[in-house]
Amino acid sequence: MNCPFCKENILEGAIKCKHCGSMLNLDPYNTISVDSITADEVRAFVGTNAYYYIQNFSKFSMLGREKFCVTWNWSCFGFTFIWMLYRKMYLLAVVTFIVFCIPGLNILLHIGAGMIGNYLYYRQVKTKIVEIRSTQSPQNVVPVLQEVGGVNRWVVTASILIGIIMVILFAVFFSTMIASMGHFMEMTI
Repeated sequence: MNCPFCKENILEGAIKCKHCGSMLNLDPYNTISVDSITADEVRAFVGTNAYYYIQNFSKFSMLGREKFCVTWNWSCFGFTFIWMLYRKMYLLAVVTFIVFCIPGLNILLHIGAGMIGNYLYYRQVKTKIVEIRSTQSPQNVVPVLQEVGGVNRWVVTASILIGIIMVILFAVFFSTMIASMGHFMEMTI
């Protein structure tokens, strides 16, 4: 038997694809448990890179029950605050921004964020999907998931602009420092 979503070979009668995490219950009239989310709902909500997140999210719900396990997210590791804004996790973005200002803990917090970022996003996605499913009619669920979910594209542009401004400011600062040191050395000689 092949998965209808990723086309990989799976066991006959499987409930969930072990490759992409898609639920294989293809009966659209079957009721969905309030605690579970389907791969189609995740695709609609996540948008960009849904396949990556479905693979990681399936690790948190093996055997039908939710369980934390360590995964790795390079974007969350390197750009924690920006990644959380990009993925619309506003409260966590503010908390990480404040906590990351603590001297000496920054690299440890980045490593920790890289290890739990996918799980935090899974919790966010699951909560929003269940919330939207409970307030919308079945035919409106996917359009609302697409509207509420997705990413903030402006975050990428703003981050690039802020990065350019910071590079310019550092260049001006260091060139001023070097010029001042050169002037000071001329005066002492």
